[in-house]
Amino acid sequence: MDKTTFVVSDDSVNSYGFVIRTAGIDTARFERNPVMLYMHERKTVVGRWENIRKEGKKLLANAVFDDTTELGSTVKAQVEKGFLRSASIGVDILESKREGDVEVVTKCVLTEISIVDIPANGNALKLYHKGGRRMLRPAVHGEKKDLKTAVCELLGLRPDVPDEVIIAEIQDLTAGARDEAAIQVDEAVKAGYIDPNARRDFITMARVSPGAYSSYMTNERNKRDKAIKTAVEESLRVGRINRTSVALYCEIGQIIGPDRLGELFAQMPKRVKLSEIIAGGDKSGWTLSDYRLYAPDELRKNPGLFARLLKEEEERSGTSGHSLEYYRRNDPEYLREHPELYKKLIDNL
Repeated sequence: MDKTTFVVSDDSVNSYGFVIRTAGIDTARFERNPVMLYMHERKTVVGRWENIRKEGKKLLANAVFDDTTELGSTVKAQVEKGFLRSASIGVDILESKREGDVEVVTKCVLTEISIVDIPANGNALKLYHKGGRRMLRPAVHGEKKDLKTAVCELLGLRPDVPDEVIIAEIQDLTAGARDEAAIQVDEAVKAGYIDPNARRDFITMARVSPGAYSSYMTNERNKRDKAIKTAVEESLRVGRINRTSVALYCEIGQIIGPDRLGELFAQMPKRVKLSEIIAGGDKSGWTLSDYRLYAPDELRKNPGLFARLLKEEEERSGTSGHSLEYYRRNDPEYLREHPELYKKLIDNL
């Protein structure tokens, strides 16, 4: 057996007092997406499992590590050097029965396999009811379960965790206490990097595997930066923005996110090319200045169009109805820039 092969489960009793019958484990669904997690934490994919098979009372699988990520590379190295040697399964329980003082799971669906540090019985097992709720080990008749063990089972923690970890978990559940991990995750939720519905999962990740959480956030920031850069460059290319405003829109994208930035750009008009103007594009929004610059012949041949545009420009500038004397005293520059108005005022004298 090579070092990438793990016994992920067998028929022995685990520390929670359960037995998982290997023959009753349905692996079909898991084999369609055989991701390898670290310490049963979601969002900490460190590889995949291959050649999942049953040999007698053992469930075995070969580990293939994703060494392109920081956590995956670290876990791979620790496995190869013998510092990590255990795997653990998660299941949805379908059927179970009592055999003496032991609860035996006879049918279940395999949902995940993790690399773990401290196994419960050589194959540390994380058990679930169907639907994903944790199953608390039933007390054997006459057995007295201490409070810490019971609380750890309810919280999904190992029984050897420090008291402060248990307290932090309970505070977060009951009073909304925010330790450093919770603060970091809440900031990431506010910034749009994390779905609010996944907040608890990411807080657990930040507490248990800060390196994995850091890697996830770095990856998400890189993806956001790339999406914002792509949106800004495309808007620059089609003329929605100019090059001097690129840095500003990149900052805006970090605040509102790439999706909202894309919506903002979609509302902005594209640059009109001179070739499109010459070819006779839509002139419905053209001003008198536009016609003078791009289509002066059309303006000369259409006095009615000229009169309408002149009136619109006077209304916009608030100069409609002023006399020649008014312009000479108050705005002679406007007369020089608009010779047609000057001619009109002279004709009306």
